[in-house]
Amino acid sequence: MKRRVRRDAEKNGFMLHIQATFGYSAAGGSTDDPRPRTITQKMPGSVARRLYEARDAGASQAEQERILAECLREHYFKDNGHRASGLDVELNDIAWMDVEGI
Repeated sequence: MKRRVRRDAEKNGFMLHIQATFGYSAAGGSTDDPRPRTITQKMPGSVARRLYEARDAGASQAEQERILAECLREHYFKDNGHRASGLDVELNDIAWMDVEGI
């Protein structure tokens, strides 16, 4: 069962539902105050692969959260390179998170 779930996530991606506080750094004139957000975002299989590989290599929860923040920056905040080119995102606090297979 676990192998099938992993295989499906790495192939098809997953839906991420998260409520967390995010910190930002961006171009001058924008705010960098941490803000709580509730996000639902389809994440590609490459993200699942990165997270599984990190976990398998013994990555800490903080390291896995850093990977998740990087992936959210690229796929949600920067819309896969279509906006916010200088934006950096930090995941400060996760209130709750749910992962759904697709």
